[in-house]
Formats: sequence, structure tokens, C-alpha cells
Amino acid sequence: MKQFTKGQFLKARKFMLEKARKVDRALYLFEFENGSKEDVLMELKTYQNQDGGFGNGLEPDFRCSDSSALASTVGMQYLSRVNADEEDEILNNTIAYFIQSYQPELHGWEKVPPEVESAPRAPWWNYQKAGADWGNPNAEVLGYFYEYKKLIPESMLSELTDHAISHLQGLQEYEFHELLCYLRLAEKAPHVSRREMTVHLDEFVSKCIIRNPEDWIGYGLQPTGVIQSPSSRYYPLFAESVEQNLDFIIEQQTDDGSFAPAWSWGQYEDIWLLAKEEWKGWITLEKLRLLREFNRIEEL
Repeated sequence: MKQFTKGQFLKARKFMLEKARKVDRALYLFEFENGSKEDVLMELKTYQNQDGGFGNGLEPDFRCSDSSALASTVGMQYLSRVNADEEDEILNNTIAYFIQSYQPELHGWEKVPPEVESAPRAPWWNYQKAGADWGNPNAEVLGYFYEYKKLIPESMLSELTDHAISHLQGLQEYEFHELLCYLRLAEKAPHVSRREMTVHLDEFVSKCIIRNPEDWIGYGLQPTGVIQSPSSRYYPLFAESVEQNLDFIIEQQTDDGSFAPAWSWGQYEDIWLLAKEEWKGWITLEKLRLLREFNRIEEL
């Protein structure tokens, strides 16, 4: 069992403090060094639009300034991390964006608007109409609606919940980004809804996790993408794979102290280099959080 050494941690810390985006640096400080929630919110607000949604490259793989449901779920990930509450204006504005942009005929939202094609992006973010993977991002949005249910009309919460469970129960194809959205929903949903989803989520997880260490080099759902603490429901089922995966992750730290994305755009190469650097901060913080949860960081 490998440990993330003091030296490795200090290199990662140096990267976060000197090279990560300001919003990721602020979140790192909040999570690891008693930084302030207010600093995170201040930096996050620079990505928020007048309509309350997020754009402006908050999700580094598409650079358009317009708001999107997908970028706004990323915004909600930051807000949830710092335990934003109903009194925070930035949170209220984001929830208002989701409510106002809801499309009843879709039982949710499109991932990104057509305007996404007005700016550099990864090819998988070319505009497409809503497809079969409804849960991405709609299940995740519903999870945040439960987290902040005082701000959500009860009828919308009920309708979305019914559709989320029905969609999950009817799935024939399994796509891991959709799984991650459902897992975020399951973390926040009430017990009765979570119980209805559990058996289907169990199958979803078993279909999507890549168990073979030889396949972890590429892009895909590694065990720790699902199992992010020893208290996870799925840890006992995948314990050996998780521990091997943590060893693998420790070995992936790059010379500059960061952890790099396992993908590239294959287009807009100059902008991709910028996006890659931005991703490094997000991913490095994600790995540090994970290693801490499993007590894999040497004591400083």
C-alpha cells in the first residue's frame, strides 16, 4: 500500500497555490488550510452570468460565455462543497436560473445551448439535442434541488423525482457520466427515493467501473471515481480494486506536482493547452481529497 509522501503533497500544494485557477486555489485553501467560504464564492462569481447560470469556461472543455445547465452543475459542485446556504445570493441566483430555464417537454434541461459552438471546445461538446442519457445532468440537478429544497417548488421536485426514477429503471445502456450524476442525486435524495434507485444503481455501477488496472491509463471510470471514501456503499465490493487504484493514482503525479487530465481535444490546440492547465487544478484537488479520505497522505 503506497503512501502519498510529504514531498509529494508539498509539490501538489505548491501547484495549487501558484498555478491553479483562483477558484480552485480558494477551494483548496477552504478544504485543506482553513480558507474562507467567502473567498471561494467571490472567485466562483466571476463565472456567473446575469441570468444566474454559469458559463465563461467554468467547465474548461467548453469556453462559451453563455450559461448552460452543465456548467451550472459544476458551479453547484463548488457551492455544495463550501456548504452554501439559502442566504447566499450566488446560490439563490443559480437555483433561479435552473427554475427559469426548465423545459417541461424534456423533464429537465439540455446539457449545453447551441451557443456552445461559438467558442473553442472539445469535440464532445458540439451542440446536440437532448439524448438518451437524460440523467446527465438532470439527475445531478435534482440532487441539488434536494439539498436546497426550501428554494424549489414542490411540484417541480415531485415531477423530476418521478421521471428520474422511471428513467433509471428503464435504462438499457450504461454511460458512466450519467451514473456519476445519479450517484450525486443518491447522496442527497431522501431515503424513500434512494431505496427505489438502489438496485438499479448497483447494476449501473457494476457495468461501468473499470476493474483491470491495465485499462486505467486511458479515459474511463476508475474504481475511485465511484468509491470516494471507505464508508461508500460500494467499498466492500471493490475494496481490492480501490486500494490498487489508489496506488496507481499516487504514481500519476506529474513533475510539476499536479495530476493531469487523461484526455485531449484534438482541435483548438492552443486553447486546449490553456484548458489542460485549468483542469490540472480541479483534478489535483480531487486527488488530494480522495487520498485524504483513505488516509493515504503521510502526516506533515
